[in-house]
Amino acid sequence: MERPFTHALWYLALTGADLESDAVLDRAITHGSGCYLHDRSGQRYLDARSGLWNVSLGYGNERIIRAMTEQMARLPAGQIVRHDQPTEIALDYAERLVALLPEHLAHVRLLTTGSQGAEGAIFLSRFVRKAHGEPERTEVLAFRDGYHGTGGLATHLSGEPWMHEVEAPLVPGVHHVEQWNLDALREAVERVGPERLTAFILEPILGTDIQPAPPGYFEAAQELCAEHGIHVVLDEVTTGFGRAGSFAETVRLGLRPDMLILSKGITSGYAPLSAIATTRAILDQALDAEVPFPHGSTADGHPVSVAAAMAVLDELEDGRILQNAVDRGEELKERVNALRDDLPLIWDVRGRGMMIGVELRDADGEPIPDETMTALKLAARDAGVLLSISNTTVIFTPPLVISSEECEQLVSVLESCVRPIADQGRVLAARD
Repeated sequence: MERPFTHALWYLALTGADLESDAVLDRAITHGSGCYLHDRSGQRYLDARSGLWNVSLGYGNERIIRAMTEQMARLPAGQIVRHDQPTEIALDYAERLVALLPEHLAHVRLLTTGSQGAEGAIFLSRFVRKAHGEPERTEVLAFRDGYHGTGGLATHLSGEPWMHEVEAPLVPGVHHVEQWNLDALREAVERVGPERLTAFILEPILGTDIQPAPPGYFEAAQELCAEHGIHVVLDEVTTGFGRAGSFAETVRLGLRPDMLILSKGITSGYAPLSAIATTRAILDQALDAEVPFPHGSTADGHPVSVAAAMAVLDELEDGRILQNAVDRGEELKERVNALRDDLPLIWDVRGRGMMIGVELRDADGEPIPDETMTALKLAARDAGVLLSISNTTVIFTPPLVISSEECEQLVSVLESCVRPIADQGRVLAARD
């Protein structure tokens, strides 16, 4: 049979995949149901990474599919950028979304991707500064190891040096500070100068290696930024819509960011959509400018995407799925922690909800080599579980609807993949 992908999927080629290989073709995903995916060879996988962490309600959700289908029949396309007739469903969704957020976040701008949301928030911060006599306030603080997507500005906001190196030259004006270190944040504010700083962007739980904030950090950081008039931009692209076990960490922790970015689970990955929620004060400053805020794209707030987002809110409304995310997250941590006496390679287990990191280190406390982590991920795939890895951490981000039996399967496969690495370490130690 002729191979159909020989000249397609250039991204796969850039990853080093051999597009002539039957194995690559056999692994092509054909369909999904619940927490499982199936490939062309017939293999079934427990998708413990929810696509790219975004298929939060699993595959084949009938409510979302029905809402999208009905919207396709009613209004299959619409425009909200540079247009004074927004779609009705976009207006309805914005009203419904802000009702679920802290009261001060009263206005929403619908976009298409999380990266676009991160860039848009910083552009908006700079825009209102220029419009109100503070054109020198252009600099931004972000975390090392933080992640805010890829793009002209988003790549620099993301604190990943290898990305900076290969995509340089980067958009200027971003300064990275040590994550969750208040002294480092204060030093950066003083060094850059509060009169030059416009915003501080951060995630409530760093997706890189799953690093939650220590107690008290947000309160102190918010106070510091408020003292100097620096906008706090909270990136909940990953943690929003139940991933961390609550509708948003902003809501659960009672935070007061000047802007909030949402995406991924906003539609359960069924269609592209993102949102920036902001305050009346920032909106008024933007509206007072002599020109409109020049940011947006054709598909922003697409009505079919918004229909999917409406259905996601319906699914989360009664709280059962959010509670399942909390309960199954605790179960996953308990099951993995129970392995630690027998598998000391498991160094730490952390996270919240369906966002769990399992850090692996050798007997000397050294990180597991990259090639070993990659081999672990591939072994798990061969055993029917799709995992993410980040440095020396295995990451569980399955759909929020995962069952206890599926949690057992996930941990069982993890154990079967970690044990050979531990046994090999014991053999090498014995030889030494």
